[in-house]
Amino acid sequence: MDWSKAKTILIITFLLLDLFLGYQVMMSQNRDMEIAPQGELIPSSLEELLKTRNIKLETEIPTEMPPEMNYVNVRFTSFASHLQKLTGQIVGQQGVGVTVKFNKPLLLTNLINKEELLKKVERYIAYSQDYTYDKKRSSKTLQCYVQQYGKYPIFSAPLEIMNDRNRMLGYRQIHVQIVNQGTGRKIIPAFTAIRTLLDNGYIRYGEAISDVTVGYFGHMYDADIQVLAPVWRVVHTGGIQYVNGITGAIEQAPPLEKNQAISNNNTSGIPPS
Repeated sequence: MDWSKAKTILIITFLLLDLFLGYQVMMSQNRDMEIAPQGELIPSSLEELLKTRNIKLETEIPTEMPPEMNYVNVRFTSFASHLQKLTGQIVGQQGVGVTVKFNKPLLLTNLINKEELLKKVERYIAYSQDYTYDKKRSSKTLQCYVQQYGKYPIFSAPLEIMNDRNRMLGYRQIHVQIVNQGTGRKIIPAFTAIRTLLDNGYIRYGEAISDVTVGYFGHMYDADIQVLAPVWRVVHTGGIQYVNGITGAIEQAPPLEKNQAISNNNTSGIPPS
């Protein structure tokens, strides 16, 4: 055997193998460069989908993600002690919350902003300092607020003040007490939540999306402790949907319990809202 020739053949073979492997690595890197990060692909495809379905985006979709969010265990607040102090009002129970209608509407004048309204009526509304204004759900006759937990709103704990021009007619309120929270987890991007609603037909052709906000939401069950999940709330022409920020599932809210009168002035009930 000519070892000199065999050695040359082996060297050439290994050189060709090295060239081939190097080429494969280079092509792999080029493919990776051509593929944009997932966070960039979603907005692009979502924009095309919105355009195709003639859906207007009237708000900026959040791109900055909360570092982590938790499942939160809460207990619905009892208003019993507060209700005993109320006079000249019709008070009723609405599920886990309370509904109050003033016999004589409160006159509200010279208010600078919606936050000042809460300070003006805090003697009538328990825990009013825990709420912040929810502009996207408010109207001329209904000022909406939501309870805050840290930086995030608790959509399951709203405060809705009914008004007629400068007169406060009454309010509906739910409030919760935080019991504990679970381990922090990363949540899905807002783009993913919107795409889920589009793919499942919750946002229809020709609608408009007016708000996308991260917060907490949970259903009302017959249990002492309730679980609130991190969610993306999407407000659109057809309504409001909540997408679980951890599982990506669409949260379906059951209907509220029927109003029932529970105290004073010998009233038999409160008109349904």
